[in-house]
Amino acid sequence: MSAIPLATNGPAGEDVDRGKLFDVPRVKIVVDDADPTVVKLAFSGSVELDRSNAEQVAFYNKLRAGQSIELVITAHVAGAKMRHRRDSEGDVDAVVQTKSLVVSDVDLAVLA
Repeated sequence: MSAIPLATNGPAGEDVDRGKLFDVPRVKIVVDDADPTVVKLAFSGSVELDRSNAEQVAFYNKLRAGQSIELVITAHVAGAKMRHRRDSEGDVDAVVQTKSLVVSDVDLAVLA
């Protein structure tokens, strides 16, 4: 993994560690001034396979429920959303930022 510089100051130079209740690694998100405590990727989309392509049909037929596979995909970044996760007492537990990716292509050539 590459080294990521940690953010040291919050908005307008405020000390982000002042008054904190627990340790959270500070990661500066490049696109905006957000300082989420959790970052996620959400995938959606589908790819239609060519039934006349023997390699694609063979790949499809090998897929089994519960099986883990590795794929090389092409995806479109659809956007980001921010939400707050709350604990059992209703207090904010985490600030979650999720980037949505829509799969548009699968490269089956690398699986051969």
